[in-house]
Amino acid sequence: MTTTATRPSGASGEALPSLSDDLLHGAKAISLFIYGSAYETSTRRIYHAVDKLGLPTFRMGSTICARRSSILKWIERQEAA
Repeated sequence: MTTTATRPSGASGEALPSLSDDLLHGAKAISLFIYGSAYETSTRRIYHAVDKLGLPTFRMGSTICARRSSILKWIERQEAA
C-alpha cells in the first residue's frame, strides 16, 4: 500500500502552491533571480537594496530570504512610481 502526499486545497478548491516554489534562500539566490548572476558585486547590490531601497526580505536565522512573488510586486511598484 502506497500513500501519496497531496497539497492542501485553498478556498477555491485548487491545490495551494508550495512555499518552496516561491522561496529564495540566501543573497546569492535572490541575486540570481533579480540580476541573473550571483557574483559578489550582485550579492552586495542585494544587501544595498534591502538596507536602502526597501527590497522585501526576511531572515531565517542569519540568512536573508525573500519570496519571488514579493520581489515581483516590489518591482512593479518601483516601475509605477
